[in-house]
Amino acid sequence: MTGTALDMTGPRPGAASPVWAVYGTLDPRALTIPDACAAGMTVHQVPTDVLLALETGSPALRAHALERVRVGGQDLIGAVGYDDWWNTALDALNPNWALAAARALVTDKARLYEVLRGHGVAVAPYYTGSLSTRLIQYALDNLGPRPIFKPATGAGSRGVYRYRDELSVEDNLALYRQVLRAGHIDTATPIIATQYLGEHDAAVEISVDVTVCDSRITHAVVHQKCTATATPPYVDGLMICPPTDRRIHAELPQLPQTLAGIVAAIGLADAALHIEARLHLRRWHVLDIGVRPGSGLVAHAATAQTGVDPRLVHLAASIGRPLHPGAVTAARGRYFATAIACCYVTDERRPAITLLRHSSLADELHGSEDVLGWHLNAAETDDALLRPDAGISVGIGAPDMPTALARLRSLVDPFDFTTTHAHADTETVVAQ
Repeated sequence: MTGTALDMTGPRPGAASPVWAVYGTLDPRALTIPDACAAGMTVHQVPTDVLLALETGSPALRAHALERVRVGGQDLIGAVGYDDWWNTALDALNPNWALAAARALVTDKARLYEVLRGHGVAVAPYYTGSLSTRLIQYALDNLGPRPIFKPATGAGSRGVYRYRDELSVEDNLALYRQVLRAGHIDTATPIIATQYLGEHDAAVEISVDVTVCDSRITHAVVHQKCTATATPPYVDGLMICPPTDRRIHAELPQLPQTLAGIVAAIGLADAALHIEARLHLRRWHVLDIGVRPGSGLVAHAATAQTGVDPRLVHLAASIGRPLHPGAVTAARGRYFATAIACCYVTDERRPAITLLRHSSLADELHGSEDVLGWHLNAAETDDALLRPDAGISVGIGAPDMPTALARLRSLVDPFDFTTTHAHADTETVVAQ
């Protein structure tokens, strides 16, 4: 039977950007989502049409939508989202939502950068304006070679573009407009142009997952991004904690001061923050901040390192019932080292990626205590015109980094997985 790409890769309805309604009671001493659920908390996904109604701000639509989130007579104690969207809906679902101002700040890059500078946190030199040849020329004249362009709103990496020297200003403008359209971003969106951060085109980038409890930073999990700046399309194919790059280690002592400045700028007493930063001229420069945990296996790795699930920290802060500081500070992690890999299969090897061949791999992943989480995509099709994705995401915990990487290789190497794509095209042109 011939499968189709849509059959195997089409998203489930409501699967993108979910928001969870929270019911029952939250034990402030719980440290993980399963612990909290065992102690009396329940969660249910809010239907997308309810979120859309709440986003309108209409009082009539809001009243009807809030009625729909009452499940079986349970008391709604709040709601939580784990990306940067649905802020109006979350504000409606959480009375006196403590995260509102901070979430608005981090999605306005120009204002965020200004506030960070005011708290002594380094950011790239920048300029904001409408997308035009004038903006591009200004960036070339004032921000150094091959500047970066990205939407001035939002906290993600969609729509990031680096100037291409082999093209004219006009052709860069035309290409960037198409990159924005491919990412479903309105070309009328204000654009922020910034200096490229990376000496000799060798960028050093980290992400930091920070737990803030009772106005104190209790945990900071630093992931080295090993492949995000190495080859197109610049995705996080491999992330490791603790970092092994000597350049990162040399400048880690200055990181606490940077994080303290960020927390002061954000202004939250309780929060989970996901911070993207680059090393430039031996100083950490902030790229983006999410008032939320890192996504996917990043949150699982942080839990393994600290014993505290940043997703629960974020949930508790979102509903206005923060976790107990004593429980959070007393927590201990299971592993010293973690490695996360998002692996792909080259085009010539895709016919070998079958469910039958990978059943033994799935069995090993499912039964291994050191596997923090995994997702295997092994679609089978005999349609030459459709090429569904094939690959695996997996997280490993270990007592040290050599053990973690060796274990990771032992899982993925026999199946021809790689952390880099075989090619890049216009759609994947983003900023190195």
